[in-house]
Amino acid sequence: MKARLFIFSIFFSFITLCNSLTANPFTPTEKGQILFLVQQGKIERAIELYQQQLKENTSHDYELLSQIGLALLSYGAKQTDLEMQVLTLFGAHVSANSEAYFIIKECLKSRHPQIQSIALNCLADSQQDDADEAIIHMLGSPYALLRFEAIAYLCKKKDPFAIDQLESLIAKSPTSILPLYPPLLAELGTRKSMHLLRKMVNHPLNKVRQAVIFQVANKHRDDFLPQIRQQALHFDFAQQEVCAYALGLFKDEESIEKLQILARSQYSETALAARWALFQLGKKNAALEVEQMAKKGNLYAIHLLAPMMDHQQTLMQLLDHKDLQIRLNAQLSLLEIHHEAALKGVEKLLVKDQYDLGFSIVKSPGEMFQAWKVVFGASELFKEDLLAYQTQLEFKEAVLSKIKEISEETFLKIASLLLDQQQNELIPKTVALLEELKTSKAISCLQNYQQKLGAALVRNYCNLTLYKMGEPGPYAAQLKQWIKAQKQLDLIQFRSYDPWKATEAKGDLTPAESSRLLVSSFQTFAERKDREGIELLVDLIATGNKKNRYALAGLLLRAVL
Repeated sequence: MKARLFIFSIFFSFITLCNSLTANPFTPTEKGQILFLVQQGKIERAIELYQQQLKENTSHDYELLSQIGLALLSYGAKQTDLEMQVLTLFGAHVSANSEAYFIIKECLKSRHPQIQSIALNCLADSQQDDADEAIIHMLGSPYALLRFEAIAYLCKKKDPFAIDQLESLIAKSPTSILPLYPPLLAELGTRKSMHLLRKMVNHPLNKVRQAVIFQVANKHRDDFLPQIRQQALHFDFAQQEVCAYALGLFKDEESIEKLQILARSQYSETALAARWALFQLGKKNAALEVEQMAKKGNLYAIHLLAPMMDHQQTLMQLLDHKDLQIRLNAQLSLLEIHHEAALKGVEKLLVKDQYDLGFSIVKSPGEMFQAWKVVFGASELFKEDLLAYQTQLEFKEAVLSKIKEISEETFLKIASLLLDQQQNELIPKTVALLEELKTSKAISCLQNYQQKLGAALVRNYCNLTLYKMGEPGPYAAQLKQWIKAQKQLDLIQFRSYDPWKATEAKGDLTPAESSRLLVSSFQTFAERKDREGIELLVDLIATGNKKNRYALAGLLLRAVL
């Protein structure tokens, strides 16, 4: 009997322990008080109360944290401050929580068109069943751009409601923006959208006709071939270029004679498009003519040699050309086909030096071909034109990716160079590619620069990447320590900054760089459901920059899903 009582007492104690471990650590009264404080905007007091109860109970109440996150987002959506609304939208979107969806819908009613546009894009990414219905309501917006964005989304989904709205918007649009519509009509692919395209192919504006021709060729709508053949000998040389390119896409043998005429055009881009089309039709002499154009320095022809594959020797010869623009495009063509000859001196495309070189894209008159040009005095140019700076950054990141695909050894040398010289604009991409490699040498590279003095951006990106990779070490702790020091920084920067001066300021992070790193760090903590990371999020909601708390609320929701 005593033995039985002893076993029963042990069993009872075990059940009691299990219940205590799984029991909800917060009473309904405590929960209600905390949520009431959040709804009243008394965030600091609510978090302080949560943290006090946490000390007594030791385990998080994830259901309550989720409710706090939702209440915070709901409160943020009601604020009139533009930055707060943007951060609330970010939080709602990144939360991946279906209950936060209504907040995005509410932001469609904002008086700020910028907020409506962001909310519209968030809805477009949403998997919610009634997202389409909410987007359709935006078709009544007084802002033409918002109506266009809504219709573009509906066209992408091939919504049958889109065509009538699109036709109405086309009728109300100024002529200058009509070239934006052919891609949407072609995407829809309905009988009515094709009818509208057929009318636009004879539009008096060249840009409209060219947009239609290119789109129907891309969609292989050979029912448009008669019109394209007719338009091919139009006097406008840009249209001739587009038509020739389109006939090459169709591999239209009936147009060989027309293409041979266009191949002798005095306009080099028209001749190039015709020769490319003839090459598509199996005319080998056309490829040799393109090669001759490349040897004479036509940048578009140099780019065309890459997919033709049998002209690597010519490209290698052009690497030694006296013209800098020719050398650049020959190198890029060789990179495109993963040729190791392209790796010679490739670091000059990535590292900013005393020559202050930049790179900008140039397009042919019909926009069927593109090339790259070296720009001198890039600091001043990109300071005034952030879109040009972003284009160049994407160019450099693409070059870096190509190097990794061609040679791991060369990539690791260049990655070390970029990290060592603190080429800050390329640090995020560099460490991301090192993470993709996952080799012992890649990990060693990250570990070496994780301790680099006077290079906060390099150190913390390496810390973040090593933590994401699950490498043993103090990486998470050091990253969290840095995050605590940045608690008052704005997560979203509205003001532009000079990327070139940012690169020169080696030791410290600029606000925009810090923001990007902070967001990446928080997202990582949320995805890994890191307990200390969750506690850090909760603490920063209370003690950090007040505007940031709405974005952090979304990340908290994601972490406790």
